Amino acid sequence: MSNRRVASNRSAHPAYDELRDATRELRRRLAHALSIEYDWRYHDGPEWAARYWRAFGDLAVDLAESAAAPRYRQVIARSEWPSLSRAEADDVRTIFRGLVAVAHPTVDPAAGQDERASLWPKILRAYRGGDRSALIAAWSETRALARGPGLPDDVVALRAEHDRLLEAAAAADRRLAEMSQTFPFNMRDKLDDAGWIRRQRLALAQVQAFTQAPAGEAACKQVS
Repeated sequence: MSNRRVASNRSAHPAYDELRDATRELRRRLAHALSIEYDWRYHDGPEWAARYWRAFGDLAVDLAESAAAPRYRQVIARSEWPSLSRAEADDVRTIFRGLVAVAHPTVDPAAGQDERASLWPKILRAYRGGDRSALIAAWSETRALARGPGLPDDVVALRAEHDRLLEAAAAADRRLAEMSQTFPFNMRDKLDDAGWIRRQRLALAQVQAFTQAPAGEAACKQVS
């Protein structure tokens, strides 16, 4: 389609510019939500779970069973970023969020059909491992492939893309809302409160003392 025909198509629909801006904002919102979701699943969530077990593990009556569970081992064996400073870790997150915006196939469907499709799994592995150099390399490769997610020139196709993004963003928001109500994500604010931890430990210790019969009492029952 020539530039003249594109311009004519847009001018025939006064709502095109407004719809285009709304669609761009939806892509930004979706990329942001997906970045938070990956961050929670791969880094923040395991960290909160590990902090919880460090604070209360010695008082958990089911500690042995929990420690034997594959999910527990996976949480405790979370991937650390020991070689990265705080500034470098923030840089990793910033680079990853930029990559989500231009390489995630849900944000830009074209990314799942061109050369970027093979890059996304590598990007995800690099982010999970905190591999800053690999993310920088992926950013260079991705930037060469796409300047940014394009939008349809046809107003009908643009409306369809807007509606798809609206549904995907709403689904991502629902997942985050559900995660925030489950362990360990519902602990993230409380674990920064030393007073809450102290009160919880006291309550757990009282429950533990109440549920565990003293050794002398068990011996008396056997004699009788």
